[in-house]
This record gives sequence, structure tokens and C-alpha cells, in this order.
Amino acid sequence: MLQDPLRKASMNLRTHICRALLMPLSIAMAMAGTSQALQAQEKAAQSEQNDANLHRQIQGDERRRSPTPQDMVRSRNFEVFYATTRANEGNSFKPNYAAKRNLDIGGGSLDFGAAQIERPNSAASLPASGNFQQFKLNMETTDREWQAAPIRRFDRLSLPDFLVKVKNWRGPIMVFIHGYDESFDKSLKDAAMIAYQFDLRSDVAVLPICFSWPSLNSKAEYAADEANLEWSTAAFFEFLDTIKAAKDPASPLDMVAHSMGNRPVIQYCIQHRNDTPSFRNLILSGADVDYHMAESRKSDIESAADRSVTIIVSDRDAPLITSQLLHGQPRLGRPIDPPNVRADKSEFLSSSFWSRLTLDASTLLLSNAINSDNDVIRWINQNPKLGKEFGEKTIFVDVTDLVSGELGHRLAYPVIAGILRETLSPLSSTAVYKRPDKLTLEAMGGSPRWLYRFHKIDSNKFRP
Repeated sequence: MLQDPLRKASMNLRTHICRALLMPLSIAMAMAGTSQALQAQEKAAQSEQNDANLHRQIQGDERRRSPTPQDMVRSRNFEVFYATTRANEGNSFKPNYAAKRNLDIGGGSLDFGAAQIERPNSAASLPASGNFQQFKLNMETTDREWQAAPIRRFDRLSLPDFLVKVKNWRGPIMVFIHGYDESFDKSLKDAAMIAYQFDLRSDVAVLPICFSWPSLNSKAEYAADEANLEWSTAAFFEFLDTIKAAKDPASPLDMVAHSMGNRPVIQYCIQHRNDTPSFRNLILSGADVDYHMAESRKSDIESAADRSVTIIVSDRDAPLITSQLLHGQPRLGRPIDPPNVRADKSEFLSSSFWSRLTLDASTLLLSNAINSDNDVIRWINQNPKLGKEFGEKTIFVDVTDLVSGELGHRLAYPVIAGILRETLSPLSSTAVYKRPDKLTLEAMGGSPRWLYRFHKIDSNKFRP
């Protein structure tokens, strides 16, 4: 009986002794395991750091390497950079820029980023057109498909990161500013269309940057768009100054403005008239700008361009006819008198009124790229020296017979891309002359002292 308790006590003692002896070993093993775990974590962290460093290095290499045109053309997603005074109503990962002003008090009111736009399949078919009608059809189809193309990704950028891209770019840089009745997404796609056409016909890629201001994207909100553009002008000036200071001196800067967006561009040219040229080429498309003001300041406008200024006009531009009726003076994008119109001003911003204007404007034209005004024909026949270009560096390019979308106010983006590359091929033009507006003709005493030359895209001179 006594042996059982003794045996039990002896067994318990051995158990405690074994536990006591094994405890340091367990602790040591645990500590060793912890040390190994810490070492593994440190190794993983170091690996992640190495990967991050490698990623940054690759990104830096990509920033330093300008993509070839083949890279740009073959890429399914076409990249456009942007600066905008629109407020981001989304978040950092999925921005949403609509018509709200970015009232970043003291912060500059500018957001920067890049967008990846899925290039439509039809885009590459434009240069392969066999005749003018096919070219125009392909242009309209490509235009519609670009506008319907999805934007696959937005990357918001800080100003320093944005400027790194500009600074490291080797090649031309194109800044595009849109006009009235334009959404943020649409403005990006307009910039992409021009840049893509440029890259198709060039051995040097262009860096497209879109400056987008808070247009309400509505035909009935003309006055509100004017106010938002005026508010954005100071930020636009600051943006251009920053781009000019950051870019490589060997990378030329081209400026493309459309519609109402021409106003701050011309103001910038006037403000910097005594500086060295800000741009290589300046393209003013469908300019909703007072014509007489622009004419009186054309030397200031030309001083901003190192090579050329091109003013793209259209006689059938219904929104510019409307603007002329609203403002009472001709517009730079349509520097002639409007068709006779009998309507109340309350109708001027309706789509049906614009459609009637387009039809009325069409009756003023001949189909063969020759102006039908008998007085103009007589004047130029009597004195061919009356004909001259708008300025020493500036010409009018008339796209009346090329553009039909949005009542004649759409961008003639293949023409713009061709001018940036200093060739209109496969398009050609014919020189025509037009009757000056009534006020100008009256100031000349009823007989013109000169007639400005318009280089009108001629369907009969298409070269496939």
C-alpha cells in the first residue's frame, strides 16, 4: 500500500524534473524560432524594398525614354496627360471631373494626372483613304469612335511628378485647350485624336497635355462657360509658365486651342508679346474670339510663335454664327458677316436654331472651293495684289467642306495634326478670297485695300 504512493510521488517528481530540464530548451527553441521569423520578415521587407527600388528605377527609365511612334501607335491604350481647374468630385483612385470649380483657396486650383484611353480600331484607317469622300467618312467615323472610347484608367499626379514627365520628355509637347460645351472626358479624347494622328505620320512622338476648364457641357450654358473660362485664365497662365520652365529646351511646345479656349491663349500671347516665342506652332481652331480685336493684335499673337500661326475657319460653323449674333461682331473662326437671320435672341442657343443657321450659311457658298461673291471676283481680277496672308507668320485654313460634325464646329483634327507636322498631305488647298465684313469694308471706304487669302481644303485636290 505504501509503495503505490511512493511510486506515484516518484513519477511526479521525474515529470517535474523533465519539465524543468526541457523548459530552457523549449524557450531556446522558441527564441530561435522567433529569431528566424524576424529574420524572415526582415528578408521579406528587404526584398520588397529592393522590388520597390527596382520599380522606381524602371519608372525613371521609362520617364527618361521617349516612346517611339511605333510604341504609341501599337499601344492599345493611348496616354494623355492633363491639368484641370475642374474639382474632383470622386476620389484619388477614381477621379470624377465635372463642371464644378476647384476652389482650392491658396492651392492653385489645379489637379494633374494622366488618362489611358482605349484607342478605337478605326483610327489607323484614316491615312489609307482612297479619295476625299472616303477620307471625310473615315474621319467622321473615327471621330465618333474616339468619343465613344472608354477611359480605362486615371492616374492622379502631384505637380512634381507631373513635371518630371515634362522635364524628361525628348520630343515635341502639345498643349490642347478645349472650348465651350465640352466635358472633361471629351476634351481628353480630342487631345488624343490629334496626338494619335500626329504620331501616325511622324518619326517623333508627341507628348499630349490637355488643359481642361469647367465647361458645363451644355449648349444652353454659354454664359456660364464664359464665366468659368474667365475664372480659369489665371491658372492657365500659371500652368503654361510652369510647363515652359520645366521642359527640355530642345523639346518644342505646340499650342492647339479650340472655340472659346482661344481666348486665354490669345490673352497669353498679348501678355508675353515682348518675350521670346512661347510656342513653336500656334493653331487657333474655330476661334470664338472677337475678330477685330484679334486682327488689331495679330503682331502680338505672331510674336508668341517661333514658326507659324494657323487660324482654322469654317463658313458653316453654326455656333460661331450664333456667337457673332450674340456679340454683334464677327468671330476669328468665321471672319465674315453672318447670314440674314430673323429671330429673337432667346432662340440663339437652341439646337433647332443652329440647324437653320447651318442651312442658311450653306446657301452662301459655292461647291468648288471658289467664293461666289461677284464683287470679290471683280476686285481680285482688277488687282491681284489685293490678296495677302493674314500676317507674316499667319494663314487662314478653311475646312468648311471637311467638317460636318456638331454643326460645323468640330475639330478638323487630321488637319491640325498635319499642320503640326507641316504637311497637309493627303489633303490640299486652293486659295480663295472672301468679302470683308461690313464694318471693315465701310472703314476701307467701300472698296477693299486688301483681301485676306483663305487656304480652303479642296476635295478636287485630294492625293491618296
